[in-house]
Amino acid sequence: MSEPEPTAPPSAAPRLPLSALLFRVVVCTALVAAGGAVVAALVATAPDAGRNAEKAPPPRIAVIEVQPLPVERFVRAYGTVRALDTADVPARVQAVVAALAPAYVAGASVRKGDLLAELDARDFLQQVAMAEEVIRAIDAQKALLDTQERAASRAAELAVTDRELAAADLARVERAAAEGAAQPREVDRSRQMLIAATRAEVLADDALAQLAPRRQALVAQRAGESARLELARLSAERCRITAPIDGVLQSAALRTGESVMPGALVARVVNLARMEIPLRVPASSRALAPVGARVELVDRAGESIAIGSVARIAPEDDPASRTTTVFVDIEQDPTAASMLAAGAFVEARIAPGGSVPRIVVPRRSIRDERISVVENGRVRVRRVTVDFRIPEAPEGAPLADADWAVLADELPAGTLVVVDGSRSLVEGQEIEPVRTSVGGAR
Repeated sequence: MSEPEPTAPPSAAPRLPLSALLFRVVVCTALVAAGGAVVAALVATAPDAGRNAEKAPPPRIAVIEVQPLPVERFVRAYGTVRALDTADVPARVQAVVAALAPAYVAGASVRKGDLLAELDARDFLQQVAMAEEVIRAIDAQKALLDTQERAASRAAELAVTDRELAAADLARVERAAAEGAAQPREVDRSRQMLIAATRAEVLADDALAQLAPRRQALVAQRAGESARLELARLSAERCRITAPIDGVLQSAALRTGESVMPGALVARVVNLARMEIPLRVPASSRALAPVGARVELVDRAGESIAIGSVARIAPEDDPASRTTTVFVDIEQDPTAASMLAAGAFVEARIAPGGSVPRIVVPRRSIRDERISVVENGRVRVRRVTVDFRIPEAPEGAPLADADWAVLADELPAGTLVVVDGSRSLVEGQEIEPVRTSVGGAR
């Protein structure tokens, strides 16, 4: 038998003929050459815009020349308003709420002495009646004791007289017995009568002496009952709870029929006519906030809402916060719509008087804590810190803007500052500064 012929291994893919490869290369080359020819033609036929050989002039920008201007000295402070006259009205006895006044509601205005609530006072009135009856009984015992004292005093006097008579009779009998005119038994009988009279005198003195401690005991007992009577009367009076000061009720939580304990808060009365504000100022600015300095309270927009003065200053600084506390008193109309409410957080400006030269710029020239200045015709951007703001143009200001910023940084006099901080200017840009003033550009 003949051996089978070996089979060839299968190939991955048939190879392209050389002519096909050449055709593809030629087509791709032609397409690339055509694209390049189109680009070259577009570039060659592009119109020439032409160029202006003259340089564009720099933009005209409004600037002001800063100079130190007189600014009123003041220090900024913050604090919380509190009422000078407040009163927490507690219950002073244990009783049941019998009635509430119509004005006993939070926010109601009350006058000193107005009824707020009335407690059930019947238990205390009964204690008053009982104490009065005990005092009347003690007074009756004292009257009886006075009668007994008069009788005991008279009995003591009679006992003394009786003893004296018995002693005189014994002396006579003894003289008669010595002369033989009386019997010994008569002497003994007289001596017995003297002893009996002496015993009666001792008993009368003892009875009279016992009346004084009994009187003192009655006096002490009456004083104790009088104190108990006064306490009962006070408790009955304290069942009528009234407002201790003029003001407005901050809280009123009692309800009719509930039982209250001594010390329980019945109401809180706040008088809004006199307010006090403890203001915190930097310890280094203590000299700018003396007693009597003018204090202006301002809102968030910088508008004045109240005027007061420094009444007193804390003697010590707070080492933790490096601040000191000054106290400001404010007199206000409690019915005014713009009154200060107790608990409000306020900003204040304390002005001791006088002016100092400071660098000020319009508030609109500052953007992101930076201003643009002009040096040698080019823009330079500088970071600045605003110390405080003033709501009106200082004396001698080059512009009539209503909002100015006093800088904590020093700028050389004559520095040109761009007025409008919102202009898109870059560092080093060449500009033409145009000085402005109250009368306009010049």
